[in-house]
Amino acid sequence: MKIRLLVVALAVMAVAALLLRETGRGPAWTPLPRTAAPRAPRRTAGVLPAAPVRRMPTRNIFEYAEDRRAPPTLPVVAPSLHAPPAGPAPSPSPAVRVAGLVRRGTELRAALVVEGELTVAGKGERAGRYTVLDVNDETGVRLRGPAGEEVVLPPPPF
Repeated sequence: MKIRLLVVALAVMAVAALLLRETGRGPAWTPLPRTAAPRAPRRTAGVLPAAPVRRMPTRNIFEYAEDRRAPPTLPVVAPSLHAPPAGPAPSPSPAVRVAGLVRRGTELRAALVVEGELTVAGKGERAGRYTVLDVNDETGVRLRGPAGEEVVLPPPPF
């Protein structure tokens, strides 16, 4: 039984070897024929090669076709004699405004924008050149200005 198995295995290997030997690598594996390498002409002593000539393109590669039509003439508009009325000038932003109210613990503080800078201040504290006198949810924020005047700012709309 073992001998028969061994003979069959050897026969299969022989057939596989014959098949592989006959197929070979095929025409895709044949090497290319050798060609003679192009040889550069020999330079003689003292002769420099000619400078390469720079060729200009024969067409503008950014244009698809020539436009043979004349460009359309635009109608001439006469300037108006009077300037249109300007809208109302924008009101300058106030020097101080209320950005919001902040509650820390039991104390209510105001988030104030003073000359473009945001500051959180409570009663008795300074925000820029202003002193906070009172902060209230309903009535707003009462401040004392740099000249001593009192300013009442309404609470934020939210």
